[in-house]
Amino acid sequence: MSKRFLRWMTIVLPVVFFGVILTISEVFFLGGITTAEVLFTLTLVAVGAILFSNWVFNLLIQRENEIQRRANQLEALNKAALSLITELDLGVVLQKVVDLSRELVTSRYGALGVVSEDGDRFEQFITSGISAEQRRAIGFSPVGKGILGLLIKEGNPIILNDIREHESHSGFPEYHPVMKSLLGVPIKTKGKVIGNLYLAEKINPHKKDDVGYIPFTEEDQMILEMFATQAAIAIDNAKLYRQIQQLAILEERQRFGMDLHDGVIQSIYAVGLMLEDIQRRMDEDLESSKEGISNAIRSLNTAINDIRNYILELRPQHFQGRNILQGIEELARALRANTFMNVHVDIKNVDPRILNPERTVEILHIAQEALSNVQKHAYASDVDIILLIEDEKLRLTILDNGISIMPEAIENPNGNGLINMRERTTTLGGDIEITPRDVGGTQVSLTVPIQ
Repeated sequence: MSKRFLRWMTIVLPVVFFGVILTISEVFFLGGITTAEVLFTLTLVAVGAILFSNWVFNLLIQRENEIQRRANQLEALNKAALSLITELDLGVVLQKVVDLSRELVTSRYGALGVVSEDGDRFEQFITSGISAEQRRAIGFSPVGKGILGLLIKEGNPIILNDIREHESHSGFPEYHPVMKSLLGVPIKTKGKVIGNLYLAEKINPHKKDDVGYIPFTEEDQMILEMFATQAAIAIDNAKLYRQIQQLAILEERQRFGMDLHDGVIQSIYAVGLMLEDIQRRMDEDLESSKEGISNAIRSLNTAINDIRNYILELRPQHFQGRNILQGIEELARALRANTFMNVHVDIKNVDPRILNPERTVEILHIAQEALSNVQKHAYASDVDIILLIEDEKLRLTILDNGISIMPEAIENPNGNGLINMRERTTTLGGDIEITPRDVGGTQVSLTVPIQ
């Protein structure tokens, strides 16, 4: 039956029933009730039935809408959880957690603060709803102070209708979007907080362009807490997968090391014994000594070739048969997989065919060294890799928001990294500039002519 039919039945049936009662009364009580009284009574019954029917059906419609809304939320939560579980790249999982949380509880901004092992600060801060340009303009990422640090200290969810009225609010940095409402929940695994999930500025899902204020609700908090539980499982899975990968790499290196020791090193040791024997009998048998030296040289050349082969096998295969675009993307993926950094790649109007394989490898080695320095020394949370063609030149820029490189380290580098980068740049006939950034971090700018 349709709702409209049922609605009319709740009105008609009481009126008909009461009309029958009045008719029976009229017959049995011999006109004790006048026609006007009958009509008046039926009118009252009809009005009452209409009001009662509307009230009941409005309640039913509201309850049905509520049930449907809850079902939609649970379905969205289930889809979000499945989307997370199928992903194993830790960097991708962390970004998905923020993006999906904004979709579940429709909000303009989202962030995930990854808590350090000692539990007193953020070691990474991932955002959603803020562009890369805005992030760069804002500067340093939060470390877990002020309002954002409440979850670190207390470990309990928070809902703030107006951030600016809270006693821990210390203002927004320049270029930071102004936010009013805030919802935050911890992400816990095995009883330990590994991150905090924040949403700001709830929006109307049916009018997303509406800038009017909508407060977060306890239901929003419940949904976000349920999602945070799923996020914790996904993050644990991604971490475990990365540990397995690292263990496999370590085992492979150990195997190569054993092969190297059992093969190449033993060969070199044998050459050493051969040369010692030649040294003892050089004065007695010069011709035989010359032949021995020639054999030693051949053995050393064989050992060198073996070492070269081992090195080629141990080297990351990122650059083998890769063009410049594929190589940059693989370097970015590797950095995301091995760190908690947000790695953004921006490639503009670059045709990979303009570079031959040799120049491609040299450029990728420079990029690899720059990113390795960021990973080892910068303590950054964000890295931007920008590749473009401009004025018949390939320009590669790598920016991080970590600890700035010291001027003396640029002028007199301690290690070989910067030296190798400059030597490769010279080989390419290009220019490289390494400078500290005003907003914190380091900028590496490589310019290579297209040949």
